[in-house]
Amino acid sequence: MNMQRFGLVALAAGMVLLSALSACSSKSTTTSSPSPTPTPTAAATTPSPSASSSAVPSSPVTASASATASATAGAAPVVVVHTSAVTVAGKSENVLTNAQGFTLYYHTTDTPTSVCSGACAAAWPPVLLPSGTPGSSLSLPGTLGVETNANGRQVTYNGHPLYGWTRDTSAGQATGEGINSFHVVTVTIAGM
Repeated sequence: MNMQRFGLVALAAGMVLLSALSACSSKSTTTSSPSPTPTPTAAATTPSPSASSSAVPSSPVTASASATASATAGAAPVVVVHTSAVTVAGKSENVLTNAQGFTLYYHTTDTPTSVCSGACAAAWPPVLLPSGTPGSSLSLPGTLGVETNANGRQVTYNGHPLYGWTRDTSAGQATGEGINSFHVVTVTIAGM
């Protein structure tokens, strides 16, 4: 009798699994053209933060898992960049920010084969997008992209890899401006 009960339970579980599989296969999918991702670059050199700007290590900035999942399914680009007016050197600038309103930076010494990584990236966490195409909350005059480098799939704006700064403790700050060749990313920044 227990064997019959076990057989019925196994049969019911198999039917539920089969039903779930057929529901998944009946969904329509859209195919989108792949995002332009450059060829992976060679290992990067690591600029180090200055001794006066030691910072608590921080994990890289990444898009949320649900947003990433929707991007890989052929949906709209993942919104990883926003804009905000921030005071930089006494002047109001329209800059790129992350979803939490923290200012994004670029490193003037980055090249296609050398980016801030390792110890440098602990203080200046790269903006990463594990998969999908980066997007913004508003239309931007420049171009968002992804560059595969020593940090992973790093989001770029007009070719500049994007970073956060661990010393910015609240939205709207730009305390990293000018430190170790890092500068805020304005919406009008020239291409790299």
